[in-house]
Amino acid sequence: MVARLLMLTLLAIVISAFAMPETPQIRATLAAVLAAALLGVAVLPSSSTLTRFARLLAPFLALAISAPAIWMILQLAPIPFRGLGNPIWTTASSALNELLAERLTVDMCATLQASVQYGAVISLGLVTALVAQERQRAAQLLYTLAAATTLLCARMIWRHTGGLDGFPSTQDAPSLAGGAVPAVLGVLLSAAMVVRTIDKIQRGRLPSGLASNPIIALPFALFSMLICGAALLLEGSSSIAIAAFLGTALLLAVFAIRKWFYRIWSTVGVLATIGVLFLTSVTMLPMKENTDPTIALSMQNHMATERMLLDTNQVGSGAGTYVALLPIHRDIGTIASRERPTAAAAVAIEMGRPFLLGVLIVTVLGICTLFRRSLLRRYDYVYAAVGASAAVSLTILAFIEDGILDFGASLLAAALFGLAFGQSRSSSEITSSGRPRPADGVNSRNSTWLPFRLVTLGSASARVVLGAVAVVVAVQSAWLLTHERYLVGPPTATSGVWFGTMFGSALHSQPRDSGLRERQLAAAAQTSIDGAEAAQREDGLQSDVSNTLADALRHSPLRGDLWLMLAAMSKELKSTKYDVVTLLKISYYTAPNDLDLLPLRLSVAFATDSAINDPDLRELTKRDVKIAVTKRPALRAAIAAAYQSAPVDVRAFADNLVSELDPTYLPNMRRQRP
Repeated sequence: MVARLLMLTLLAIVISAFAMPETPQIRATLAAVLAAALLGVAVLPSSSTLTRFARLLAPFLALAISAPAIWMILQLAPIPFRGLGNPIWTTASSALNELLAERLTVDMCATLQASVQYGAVISLGLVTALVAQERQRAAQLLYTLAAATTLLCARMIWRHTGGLDGFPSTQDAPSLAGGAVPAVLGVLLSAAMVVRTIDKIQRGRLPSGLASNPIIALPFALFSMLICGAALLLEGSSSIAIAAFLGTALLLAVFAIRKWFYRIWSTVGVLATIGVLFLTSVTMLPMKENTDPTIALSMQNHMATERMLLDTNQVGSGAGTYVALLPIHRDIGTIASRERPTAAAAVAIEMGRPFLLGVLIVTVLGICTLFRRSLLRRYDYVYAAVGASAAVSLTILAFIEDGILDFGASLLAAALFGLAFGQSRSSSEITSSGRPRPADGVNSRNSTWLPFRLVTLGSASARVVLGAVAVVVAVQSAWLLTHERYLVGPPTATSGVWFGTMFGSALHSQPRDSGLRERQLAAAAQTSIDGAEAAQREDGLQSDVSNTLADALRHSPLRGDLWLMLAAMSKELKSTKYDVVTLLKISYYTAPNDLDLLPLRLSVAFATDSAINDPDLRELTKRDVKIAVTKRPALRAAIAAAYQSAPVDVRAFADNLVSELDPTYLPNMRRQRP
């Protein structure tokens, strides 16, 4: 009963991760649920089940699982020696006039969120591996995962045929990316069901259970393959189809070796054929020339990603920080269609190229291990085989798109690999490899006591390890849910109200189609105008907002919008705590091509007397004015709004600049009112 409840919980979590918006709150909530499930399986199962699991979890596998978490912790940890961390922390320390600890990551919030997601993935994989220890439960899990991928692919087909995929994606809408992962895994799972059904029919085993009856399983497997194959074709990418084909070919190779080519030379011949097929398929993949290998298989535009790959160091910028780095490297005005890197490129940027190389080595070793175990098992070999096939397909997908890094896709893959490793070795193999044969005579008493001692220690250690992982994931999730600054990048609602109230005129001067964040800020300004007078009467609210912004920047120093808001707030309060010019310059450096910030940026720069006296800021302001006048005429209203509130010397600077760029617009700028 408990196992069935766990399987239904896992199914609901995986589908929910795809259906609901991919926000930090939802990820943390689902991670807490998975931590509770992991804690439950650490307490409820018998000692023999936990002992088999402990012996199945080899030291190398445990190290491979824990290595990414350890590296994320090292990226978050303060570095005691100055100059070894990312330079952004030194810049932020100078701008905020306080000493900030240097770290490898450039965004603590993003890395902490990534660590919580990884903890949820590991929790799901461990729970699945424990549930899959029993043969009947493993079969039920296989059907459950196949049903989940079928439902997800059917949803994707419905959204595609209904035209819903044509709408621009937003942070609040369900993510439509990563559809290739459930489609590819669905094809592999349905193929595994077909192989398992054929194997049972040939052995003459026709069990009466609904989940194991071949007469019922075969039509469902074919239907699932049809739905997932149709979703795969909707992706419209030959590279993704080849990735699914190679994974399926490896699965069928295991089936063929076990049925017809089990002798050594026959097996070598099959493996050689698979190798030739793999090399032929790789040569058929469309590749971009003269580009980084991590994005060579992707046909999308990756200009910003290429710049990041050139600037990245060997230790990476921090897990989950790709989005934080994007405003620095992207082209002008590309916020509406955010660039998505390949998973391999994202890992190389965030975790470092040596880490990516290590992941590839571990993946190859895992494929070889699962492939070998699928050939050694007498029965139920299909679970390890489908795990090896999925590893092949997902590795190729990692160089084509970034879907495997999405929360739902990573949970689905973790469940499949948990099933594969949970059934990669039979109970008899684990027992015989872990216990010595009993002796006769005087040593018979010790031989009975030794296996009992091994069982006790094995189960106890497994309970401790699983409980520790569950507690760590639960604490991380609770920390995120109780600390708002780690959940969301933008400032709190109170600071948003003040931002919209004080700078509403600059926001209303922006064009209506200039981006999602602009519309959100304009909406915040409109909704807060009525309560502005009441808010201004509250003592200390302005300084509280300034402190909130500064606190957010202590954890996410690459947020160019927050630097700009702090500069605007400091100018409004005439605060001497921060230098407005310095804050404004950092805003330019961390978000140089964000046109949503241009109106407010010009408003603050034009209203600050010393801004045009700084050579660097003067050139940056010229660049913004040139973009607004020559390349984005819809932003000319922002120049006019900033011009009306500017001092005399700044107006003279603006007059000279605009007269050089477009003399016909100069009279309109002078008489236009904000």
